[in-house]
Amino acid sequence: MEKFPEIRTVGNASPKVKEQIKKEYEELFYLSETKEKSEKELAIINFVNKETNELMQEVGFIPYNIPENNYIFLESNIYKEIKEDKNPAAALVDSQKIIFNKEVYSNNPILFGVAAMHETMHLKGHISVEINEKNGNIKDTIYRDGFSVVSAQKHRKLDEYNNGFHQHFVGLEDAIVSTVEKKAFSKIIELPILYKEKEWLTSLEATILKEQDAEKYNIPEDEIMWIKKKEGGLIETSFFSYYAQRQVLNYVCAEIQKEFPDQYQTSDDVFKEFLKAQFTGQLLSTARLIEKTFGKGSFRTLGDMTADKEKTLMILEKLTTARLKQTEDKKIKSLNLFA
Repeated sequence: MEKFPEIRTVGNASPKVKEQIKKEYEELFYLSETKEKSEKELAIINFVNKETNELMQEVGFIPYNIPENNYIFLESNIYKEIKEDKNPAAALVDSQKIIFNKEVYSNNPILFGVAAMHETMHLKGHISVEINEKNGNIKDTIYRDGFSVVSAQKHRKLDEYNNGFHQHFVGLEDAIVSTVEKKAFSKIIELPILYKEKEWLTSLEATILKEQDAEKYNIPEDEIMWIKKKEGGLIETSFFSYYAQRQVLNYVCAEIQKEFPDQYQTSDDVFKEFLKAQFTGQLLSTARLIEKTFGKGSFRTLGDMTADKEKTLMILEKLTTARLKQTEDKKIKSLNLFA
């Protein structure tokens, strides 16, 4: 499926300059390092492309494949030079690559499959590039990345963090992407080539270990994607990402469904609106749903959600309070109509 990601351009540069920059971004899509991948890795990449393409088609977006060579394993020291945060995998939107810390993923296809699903969802998200021209100098920067919005170039010097720019809705995008990641897991372990991994995860020993760790960390058992005994009796446990952020998104979808039961039969139907926005970059309809359900300013509140757990819980509390007020105000208006 030979197709470039759809890239939108904004800014004051001329149409000719914008078209040239756009072509440069498109060329990055197929400029990749080559590395021989295992049968399991190739099967996972094929699955991930197929699964994400089906999601794109479901919301009316034209699908495309991420080339297998754009999934890049890096030695741990090299990876950490590129990505200073603790996440061992990352989607590099500006170069259209997904990089993985080889130490973490090369020997565990389950972890690789879930991470590949997560990062592919990021990479296939909507892309907008801001291109400005001043005195013959051209500057291009990512402006929109999936659901998230990056500060415009003119505001970047004013921000005091995140290398001079701010991303809004980053926590919400991770909630969307990690929801897809978790839903795909049940299909990943059904891949025939991963029968040994499934055999272990469904074994009595693994089941007992998961039950113990779920109790230890006070989380649902189905939040554990992988568990294994290590030397010395230590337990290696891997969880699905962004649990708190997904709880906020689940709450938002459930309340929107309650507010618009004729429009959405289930909260999954509401989730598709967020999924559509991730691929198309069109946030307005989603913003309206949130504001009508939780009140004015609630979309911005949700946009403040980050990867930080404590801040995410504060966002949930604010939305819960806003929802109660919105519901009470509607009751009062309804009573006044019949007074």
